[in-house]
Amino acid sequence: MFRSSYTFRSEEEASMLLFDSIGWEQLDSPAYSFNGQNRTERSCVIFQYTLSGEGRIEIDGVVHRLTKGKAFLVTVPSIHRYYYPEEGTEPWEVLWLNLRGPLAISLWNQLAAHCGPIVELPQESVSIDLLWSTFKDIQVHEERDLHLLTGKVFQWILSMEKYLKKPNLLTTYIKNDKLHAAIQFMKDDLHNNNLSLDDVAAHVGVSKHHLCRLFQKNINLSPFEYLKRRRIELAASKLKTTDLSINQIATESGFDNASYFGKVFRSYFGVNPSTYREQDLAFQTKHVFFEN
Repeated sequence: MFRSSYTFRSEEEASMLLFDSIGWEQLDSPAYSFNGQNRTERSCVIFQYTLSGEGRIEIDGVVHRLTKGKAFLVTVPSIHRYYYPEEGTEPWEVLWLNLRGPLAISLWNQLAAHCGPIVELPQESVSIDLLWSTFKDIQVHEERDLHLLTGKVFQWILSMEKYLKKPNLLTTYIKNDKLHAAIQFMKDDLHNNNLSLDDVAAHVGVSKHHLCRLFQKNINLSPFEYLKRRRIELAASKLKTTDLSINQIATESGFDNASYFGKVFRSYFGVNPSTYREQDLAFQTKHVFFEN
């Protein structure tokens, strides 16, 4: 890919949330300066992320340095000015995104409420990956479907919200080969109640202590808790979709016995397995998934 920027125009000006523009640029002139009160756009929001170099943004009279990994969240119009500093010694490389619409403003304000107008993100974060993916869709694949692009940036907004609430979750676990292999091994062997942490660690070629750190860093769970959640999900599905006995479901879901299974199940659902099977839920589903 190469540095460039892309703006979309549509007749859907009244849309609640609409993709507007995206860009990857390298800036090195003090002539680069945007005042949030003088711009012609309205109901517009801007995210600009520093890939390298350094820029500045002044918000309500306070100047913030925008070094590598830092980004700003602003709405237009508002009292701000972002610019390349006159004393700059190296180019300021940025990746930016603009959205428009009243829902965009509302979501931006909610994000800023978590962190203020300045946020720091690692370049390997899910949020930055999604921006690069969107940029690639437009530049390489010449994507022009605004609804598709808007859906993708809405996914980006949700990833930002998750990161701001849980900043220790830096990357998606799918990106980590060792962790992905461990998760797949555990899923394939859910029924094995003898499966141990040592078994999983040996399978992927790391120490069990390193494996625990991978799980905690990436999905904020211990390997044991992750495994337990997948087993409970499996058991809950079997309760709703089969006529197997509670004992059989406990065994096929990797629990030592029905008594222990019942205790664990109640800790998640607040009722025992038999009651859960008989419940008429307001929104009847056959499968339950936990977030992680």
